[in-house]
Amino acid sequence: MIVPMKKALLLCLMHDRVNALEKLRELGVMHVETETLADTEDRSELQMLLSGIERAATVLESRKGEHDKPKDALTPKQTYRKVADLLDEMGRIDKDMEVMRRSHEALSPWGDFSNKLMQELADKGVNVYCCEGMEEVFDKLATQSDLTVIEIDREHGTVRFVVVTEKQMTAEELPLAVLPKDRRLRDIDGHMVKLKRRLGQINTELDKLAAHAHQLERFELEIRERLEFLTTRDSMQSHEQIASIRGFVPAKEEERLTAAAEQHGWALLLEEPAPDDRVPTLITIPKAFRFIQPLFEFLGISPGYNEIDASVGVMFFFVIYFGMIVGDAGYGSIFMLITLIARAKLRGDKYKLPLRLMGVLSASTMIWGGLSGNWFGLSAPGIEWLSGPAKNRNIQFFCFLLAVAQLSLGHIWRAILAGNIRKILGQTGWIIILWMNFFLTLELVVDRTGQFPGFMLPLYGAGAFLVATCDVNWRDPSEVFNLPFSFINSFVDMLSYIRLFAVGMAGFYIASSFNGMFASLLEAGSGAWIILAVVLGLVVILFGHLLNIALCMMGVLVHGVRLNTLEFSNHIGLTWSGTEFKPFKKNIISNKEK
Repeated sequence: MIVPMKKALLLCLMHDRVNALEKLRELGVMHVETETLADTEDRSELQMLLSGIERAATVLESRKGEHDKPKDALTPKQTYRKVADLLDEMGRIDKDMEVMRRSHEALSPWGDFSNKLMQELADKGVNVYCCEGMEEVFDKLATQSDLTVIEIDREHGTVRFVVVTEKQMTAEELPLAVLPKDRRLRDIDGHMVKLKRRLGQINTELDKLAAHAHQLERFELEIRERLEFLTTRDSMQSHEQIASIRGFVPAKEEERLTAAAEQHGWALLLEEPAPDDRVPTLITIPKAFRFIQPLFEFLGISPGYNEIDASVGVMFFFVIYFGMIVGDAGYGSIFMLITLIARAKLRGDKYKLPLRLMGVLSASTMIWGGLSGNWFGLSAPGIEWLSGPAKNRNIQFFCFLLAVAQLSLGHIWRAILAGNIRKILGQTGWIIILWMNFFLTLELVVDRTGQFPGFMLPLYGAGAFLVATCDVNWRDPSEVFNLPFSFINSFVDMLSYIRLFAVGMAGFYIASSFNGMFASLLEAGSGAWIILAVVLGLVVILFGHLLNIALCMMGVLVHGVRLNTLEFSNHIGLTWSGTEFKPFKKNIISNKEK
């Protein structure tokens, strides 16, 4: 259910705004609008600090430390400072290494020579010049009697050579090579060795600091909380001696906010949101079905404030679709085992709902796989309806039955909330059309008899009449123009549910194919080769099933989610355009971990 909201305007004295925000945060009931922000130095510094912490945390999390437990006591701030300093030093070393690599690349064709020695020779009247030019230039210089020209190497028509002469020459007279003047090749090699050694030391230190990664997570939460406070402060509007802040409050929290305003001397205006207000959405899902919440958080979707809360309906059908798409009781057993191990290892409220969702989805997969007799791509006894000779026909029938049930549910929901008989009749027309699409699909796709029931055309006509007369605004040209396409789309949406059968069947055949490859390897192996055949077969079958599981997960995200967020949402009138309700409050996780 979507919780009703009140639009709130809170006023306080400018000099007391920080204290007012502290009290408001303790209350934790107001979603603050922060569209216009004043630029402040302390918030900018905190944003930079947060970016640094995120970078440091990412580095530590990516390192599979050998050190599970910290060997030294560090505060979160000390951990961050150490990691940040090491990363900055690593960045400087990388830049220095790049300069050294370029210098080495420029000097390596010339070999190891001393710039100091060349300068000493020049002081004694012997000038040595390193040159690089075309062959024609080299040949011309080599013919001059007052020059000693020594070839170093040739490459793609370019000659590197040394000119030795008693006279001083300029870049206009010689094609001088651009070389580092203050570096020697062996010195560069030695410096690069030192830099690489230091990089190794830094990596070792970061590996050790990986044991403190959890401290950075806590530190990040603390900084985010402080940044949220400063962002809220900077979003307050100034009216000379008065500061104001706007936001939204759940209607059920109206009394608490009003009481706080009276206690602290704030002025408070509460009113109904205007139609053009971007009201955040707060959903209360029944406790038994709350495990679907992590899916919405993962997808980052929320219904609009004035839309329908279909979370329970999405949950019911998504669980079924997950089981059908994965469709393997063996995979479901693995998922369930992982879930049980995770429940034993992971503690904390933040893991409860995701693990409960994993458990429900695992059970769905086990049930569907067991009923259809699919265990790791091997056929096993199941119920006759899903594993017998007519299983393909029956599964297709079940897919379209799910389609008409879910899409009809969307229109029934809209009819219940419509509030007037005309809209109810319009949704009834759509339901009639959907059921006629169901029978049409059975004849075209499942049974393919070509014998259509006689009641289909009259009911199609009746449904189209109800939709045209009761669900279309004939004053809106776009609705009138889109009406024929809406009829076509309703049939296309019905057909779209065949993907449940197709993706599930594809997963079964992929698993079966890898099982067949394993069997072929065992048959090919004989004598001393049998051990090698078994090892290769196990590698093949392990890789194959892991790949298939990954493809199944992609199938769930692409197809299982789509059927709920597109086909079903279109029929229930959901655009998922909402903004999640996020109250300005203390970070509960951070407080628990302190």
